[in-house]
Amino acid sequence: VAGTTAVAILTGFRLNGSYGRYNEGRKLMGVVNTTSRDLANNTLMWVICEKDQKRMLRLIKAYSVALTFHVNMKGAHHGIRRTDSNFEEQVYAEYQAEMKDVFFGHAIGDGENNDEQQNDENYVRVCTWYRDSDNVPLGITALMRQIIIRNAEQKDALNRELDVQVQNLTSALGGCERIQKTPMPTCFTRHTSRLLFMWSNLMPFVIYPACGPLFTLPTTIAISYSIMGIEDIGVQLEEPFNILPLRQYSDGVSDGVDFIESAYFDGGKDGILNE
Repeated sequence: VAGTTAVAILTGFRLNGSYGRYNEGRKLMGVVNTTSRDLANNTLMWVICEKDQKRMLRLIKAYSVALTFHVNMKGAHHGIRRTDSNFEEQVYAEYQAEMKDVFFGHAIGDGENNDEQQNDENYVRVCTWYRDSDNVPLGITALMRQIIIRNAEQKDALNRELDVQVQNLTSALGGCERIQKTPMPTCFTRHTSRLLFMWSNLMPFVIYPACGPLFTLPTTIAISYSIMGIEDIGVQLEEPFNILPLRQYSDGVSDGVDFIESAYFDGGKDGILNE
Protein backbone atom coordinates (compact mmCIF):
# COMPACT_ATOMS: atom_id res chain seq x y z
CA VAL A 1 0.00 0.00 0.00
CA ALA A 2 2.81 2.41 0.91
CA GLY A 3 4.56 1.72 -2.40
CA THR A 4 1.39 2.25 -4.39
CA THR A 5 0.73 5.51 -2.57
CA ALA A 6 4.27 6.70 -3.31
CA VAL A 7 3.89 5.83 -7.00
CA ALA A 8 0.54 7.63 -7.21
CA ILE A 9 1.92 10.78 -5.57
CA LEU A 10 5.07 10.82 -7.70
CA THR A 11 3.13 10.23 -10.92
CA GLY A 12 0.67 12.95 -9.96
CA PHE A 13 3.48 15.43 -9.32
CA ARG A 14 5.06 14.47 -12.65
CA LEU A 15 1.85 15.03 -14.57
CA ASN A 16 1.03 18.29 -12.77
CA GLY A 17 4.50 19.66 -13.46
CA SER A 18 4.30 18.80 -17.14
CA TYR A 19 0.77 20.15 -17.52
CA GLY A 20 1.86 23.37 -15.83
CA ARG A 21 4.45 23.86 -18.58
CA TYR A 22 1.88 23.03 -21.27
CA ASN A 23 -0.69 25.38 -19.81
CA GLU A 24 1.82 28.22 -19.51
CA GLY A 25 2.88 27.75 -23.13
CA ARG A 26 -0.76 27.81 -24.24
CA LYS A 27 -1.38 31.01 -22.31
CA LEU A 28 1.71 32.68 -23.78
CA MET A 29 0.48 31.88 -27.30
CA GLY A 30 -2.84 33.45 -26.31
CA VAL A 31 -1.02 36.59 -25.14
CA VAL A 32 0.76 36.82 -28.50
CA ASN A 33 -2.55 36.45 -30.34
CA THR A 34 -4.38 39.06 -28.25
CA THR A 35 -1.50 41.53 -28.20
CA SER A 36 -1.02 41.22 -31.97
CA ARG A 37 -4.64 42.16 -32.58
CA ASP A 38 -4.50 45.08 -30.17
CA LEU A 39 -1.26 46.34 -31.70
CA ALA A 40 -2.75 46.08 -35.20
CA ASN A 41 -5.81 48.08 -34.18
CA ASN A 42 -3.77 50.74 -32.41
CA THR A 43 -1.31 50.97 -35.30
CA LEU A 44 -4.11 51.86 -37.69
CA MET A 45 -5.46 54.44 -35.24
CA TRP A 46 -2.27 56.09 -34.04
CA VAL A 47 0.57 55.60 -36.54
CA ILE A 48 0.39 58.62 -38.83
CA CYS A 49 2.41 57.47 -41.84
CA GLU A 50 0.44 55.02 -43.97
CA LYS A 51 3.64 53.34 -45.16
CA ASP A 52 4.67 52.71 -41.55
CA GLN A 53 1.20 51.36 -40.82
CA LYS A 54 1.57 48.68 -43.47
CA ARG A 55 5.12 47.97 -42.36
CA MET A 56 4.00 47.47 -38.75
CA LEU A 57 1.15 45.14 -39.76
CA ARG A 58 3.56 43.00 -41.75
CA LEU A 59 5.97 42.86 -38.81
CA ILE A 60 3.16 41.75 -36.50
CA LYS A 61 2.39 38.82 -38.80
CA ALA A 62 6.08 38.08 -39.25
CA TYR A 63 6.55 37.98 -35.48
CA SER A 64 4.12 35.08 -35.03
CA VAL A 65 5.81 33.12 -37.84
CA ALA A 66 9.27 33.81 -36.42
CA LEU A 67 8.14 32.79 -32.94
CA THR A 68 6.86 29.46 -34.27
CA PHE A 69 10.22 28.66 -35.83
CA HIS A 70 12.04 29.99 -32.76
CA VAL A 71 10.39 27.65 -30.25
CA ASN A 72 10.00 24.67 -32.59
CA MET A 73 13.00 23.48 -34.61
CA LYS A 74 10.77 22.33 -37.47
CA GLY A 75 8.54 25.38 -37.40
CA ALA A 76 5.67 22.98 -36.60
CA HIS A 77 6.14 21.29 -40.00
CA HIS A 78 6.01 17.80 -38.54
CA GLY A 79 6.38 16.09 -41.90
CA ILE A 80 10.05 17.12 -41.98
CA ARG A 81 12.38 14.63 -40.33
CA ARG A 82 15.54 15.60 -38.49
CA THR A 83 17.31 12.58 -39.96
CA ASP A 84 16.98 14.00 -43.47
CA SER A 85 20.32 15.03 -44.95
CA ASN A 86 18.93 18.40 -46.04
CA PHE A 87 16.87 18.99 -42.89
CA GLU A 88 18.05 22.58 -42.34
CA GLU A 89 17.44 23.50 -45.97
CA GLN A 90 13.91 22.11 -45.85
CA VAL A 91 13.09 24.07 -42.70
CA TYR A 92 14.56 27.27 -44.14
CA ALA A 93 12.56 26.81 -47.36
CA GLU A 94 9.36 26.59 -45.31
CA TYR A 95 10.38 29.62 -43.23
CA GLN A 96 11.20 31.66 -46.33
CA ALA A 97 7.92 30.70 -48.01
CA GLU A 98 5.90 31.80 -44.98
CA MET A 99 7.79 35.08 -44.73
CA LYS A 100 7.22 35.74 -48.44
CA ASP A 101 3.51 35.26 -47.87
CA VAL A 102 3.63 37.70 -44.94
CA PHE A 103 5.54 40.47 -46.71
CA PHE A 104 4.31 40.11 -50.27
CA GLY A 105 1.08 38.12 -50.09
CA HIS A 106 -0.49 37.40 -53.45
CA ALA A 107 1.91 39.75 -55.22
CA ILE A 108 4.40 36.90 -55.46
CA GLY A 109 3.82 35.16 -58.73
CA ASP A 110 1.78 38.02 -60.19
CA GLY A 111 4.86 39.31 -62.03
CA GLU A 112 4.29 42.81 -60.68
CA ASN A 113 7.37 44.49 -59.20
CA ASN A 114 8.51 41.16 -57.79
CA ASP A 115 12.19 42.11 -57.76
CA GLU A 116 11.52 45.29 -55.84
CA GLN A 117 9.22 43.60 -53.33
CA GLN A 118 11.49 40.63 -52.70
CA ASN A 119 14.26 43.08 -51.85
CA ASP A 120 12.13 44.50 -49.06
CA GLU A 121 14.53 45.52 -46.28
CA ASN A 122 12.60 43.85 -43.47
CA TYR A 123 12.14 40.64 -45.43
CA VAL A 124 15.87 40.42 -46.14
CA ARG A 125 16.63 41.07 -42.48
CA VAL A 126 14.36 38.39 -41.03
CA CYS A 127 15.69 35.82 -43.51
CA THR A 128 19.32 36.77 -42.83
CA TRP A 129 18.77 36.65 -39.07
CA TYR A 130 17.29 33.17 -39.35
CA ARG A 131 20.19 31.98 -41.50
CA ASP A 132 22.62 33.35 -38.88
CA SER A 133 20.68 31.65 -36.03
CA ASP A 134 19.85 35.02 -34.46
CA ASN A 135 16.82 35.71 -32.28
CA VAL A 136 14.42 36.71 -35.07
CA PRO A 137 11.35 37.54 -32.89
CA LEU A 138 13.47 39.85 -30.74
CA GLY A 139 14.86 41.54 -33.82
CA ILE A 140 11.33 42.10 -35.15
CA THR A 141 10.33 43.88 -31.92
CA ALA A 142 13.30 46.21 -32.47
CA LEU A 143 12.01 46.99 -35.98
CA MET A 144 8.58 47.70 -34.49
CA ARG A 145 10.13 50.18 -32.08
CA GLN A 146 11.85 51.93 -35.00
CA ILE A 147 8.41 52.66 -36.40
CA ILE A 148 7.24 54.00 -33.05
CA ILE A 149 10.29 56.30 -32.89
CA ARG A 150 9.50 57.67 -36.36
CA ASN A 151 5.94 58.33 -35.21
CA ALA A 152 7.19 61.32 -33.21
CA GLU A 153 4.41 63.63 -34.42
CA GLN A 154 1.87 61.56 -32.49
CA LYS A 155 1.14 62.16 -28.80
CA ASP A 156 3.68 60.65 -26.42
CA ALA A 157 0.99 58.82 -24.46
CA LEU A 158 -0.21 57.00 -27.57
CA ASN A 159 3.33 56.05 -28.60
CA ARG A 160 3.94 54.76 -25.08
CA GLU A 161 0.86 52.54 -25.39
CA LEU A 162 2.21 51.15 -28.66
CA ASP A 163 5.52 50.46 -26.95
CA VAL A 164 3.77 48.69 -24.06
CA GLN A 165 2.17 46.30 -26.53
CA VAL A 166 5.53 45.60 -28.18
CA GLN A 167 6.89 44.99 -24.69
CA ASN A 168 4.12 42.43 -24.13
CA LEU A 169 5.33 40.56 -27.21
CA THR A 170 8.87 40.64 -25.85
CA SER A 171 7.66 39.33 -22.48
CA ALA A 172 5.78 36.49 -24.19
CA LEU A 173 8.96 35.62 -26.09
CA GLY A 174 10.89 35.51 -22.82
CA GLY A 175 8.28 33.22 -21.28
CA CYS A 176 8.46 30.83 -24.23
CA GLU A 177 12.25 30.76 -24.04
CA ARG A 178 12.09 30.03 -20.31
CA ILE A 179 9.94 26.94 -20.97
CA GLN A 180 12.10 25.85 -23.89
CA LYS A 181 15.46 26.23 -22.15
CA THR A 182 14.56 24.89 -18.69
CA PRO A 183 13.23 21.34 -19.16
CA MET A 184 12.06 19.09 -16.36
CA PRO A 185 15.04 17.73 -14.36
CA THR A 186 16.30 14.53 -15.96
CA CYS A 187 16.76 12.85 -12.58
CA PHE A 188 13.07 13.38 -11.77
CA THR A 189 11.96 11.79 -15.06
CA ARG A 190 14.34 8.84 -14.73
CA HIS A 191 13.46 8.18 -11.10
CA THR A 192 9.75 8.16 -11.92
CA SER A 193 10.26 5.71 -14.82
CA ARG A 194 12.42 3.37 -12.74
CA LEU A 195 10.00 3.38 -9.83
CA LEU A 196 7.08 2.59 -12.15
CA PHE A 197 9.05 -0.26 -13.70
CA MET A 198 9.81 -1.80 -10.30
CA TRP A 199 6.23 -1.27 -9.11
CA SER A 200 4.77 -2.96 -12.19
CA ASN A 201 7.05 -5.99 -11.84
CA LEU A 202 6.22 -6.45 -8.15
CA MET A 203 2.49 -5.94 -8.57
CA PRO A 204 1.63 -9.59 -9.51
CA PHE A 205 3.03 -10.82 -6.20
CA VAL A 206 0.80 -8.37 -4.31
CA ILE A 207 -2.49 -8.97 -6.14
CA TYR A 208 -2.09 -12.74 -6.65
CA PRO A 209 -3.80 -13.68 -3.34
CA ALA A 210 -6.84 -11.58 -4.27
CA CYS A 211 -7.05 -12.30 -8.01
CA GLY A 212 -5.75 -15.84 -8.24
CA PRO A 213 -3.86 -17.38 -11.15
CA LEU A 214 -6.53 -16.58 -13.74
CA PHE A 215 -6.94 -12.84 -13.24
CA THR A 216 -3.51 -11.78 -11.94
CA LEU A 217 -1.93 -11.24 -15.37
CA PRO A 218 -4.77 -9.25 -17.03
CA THR A 219 -5.28 -7.18 -13.89
CA THR A 220 -1.57 -6.36 -13.71
CA ILE A 221 -1.51 -5.36 -17.38
CA ALA A 222 -4.59 -3.15 -17.02
CA ILE A 223 -3.32 -1.33 -13.92
CA SER A 224 0.21 -0.92 -15.30
CA TYR A 225 -1.14 0.38 -18.60
CA SER A 226 -3.25 2.98 -16.81
CA ILE A 227 -0.45 4.28 -14.59
CA MET A 228 2.24 4.20 -17.29
CA GLY A 229 -0.18 5.96 -19.65
CA ILE A 230 -0.30 8.85 -17.19
CA GLU A 231 3.51 8.91 -17.17
CA ASP A 232 3.60 8.95 -20.97
CA ILE A 233 1.16 11.86 -21.08
CA GLY A 234 3.45 13.74 -18.70
CA VAL A 235 6.43 13.12 -20.98
CA GLN A 236 4.56 14.50 -24.01
CA LEU A 237 3.26 17.56 -22.15
CA GLU A 238 6.76 18.32 -20.89
CA GLU A 239 7.67 19.94 -24.22
CA PRO A 240 4.53 21.97 -25.02
CA PHE A 241 5.83 23.55 -28.23
CA ASN A 242 6.08 20.11 -29.83
CA ILE A 243 2.36 19.44 -29.41
CA LEU A 244 0.68 22.87 -29.32
CA PRO A 245 -0.96 23.88 -32.65
CA LEU A 246 1.61 26.59 -33.39
CA ARG A 247 0.72 26.83 -37.07
CA GLN A 248 -2.92 27.46 -36.19
CA TYR A 249 -1.88 30.19 -33.76
CA SER A 250 0.32 31.82 -36.40
CA ASP A 251 -2.37 31.61 -39.08
CA GLY A 252 -4.88 33.05 -36.61
CA VAL A 253 -2.69 36.08 -36.00
CA SER A 254 -2.19 36.62 -39.74
CA ASP A 255 -5.90 36.25 -40.54
CA GLY A 256 -6.85 38.51 -37.64
CA VAL A 257 -4.47 41.29 -38.71
CA ASP A 258 -5.65 41.07 -42.33
CA PHE A 259 -9.28 41.27 -41.23
CA ILE A 260 -8.62 44.23 -38.93
CA GLU A 261 -6.89 46.08 -41.77
CA SER A 262 -9.67 45.40 -44.27
CA ALA A 263 -12.41 46.23 -41.75
CA TYR A 264 -10.69 49.47 -40.78
CA PHE A 265 -10.25 50.80 -44.30
CA ASP A 266 -13.55 49.45 -45.64
CA GLY A 267 -15.31 50.97 -42.66
CA GLY A 268 -13.58 54.27 -43.27
CA LYS A 269 -14.60 54.29 -46.93
CA ASP A 270 -18.20 53.59 -46.02
CA GLY A 271 -18.19 56.28 -43.43
CA ILE A 272 -18.71 53.85 -40.55
CA LEU A 273 -15.66 54.96 -38.62
CA ASN A 274 -16.55 58.60 -39.00
CA GLU A 275 -20.00 58.33 -37.50
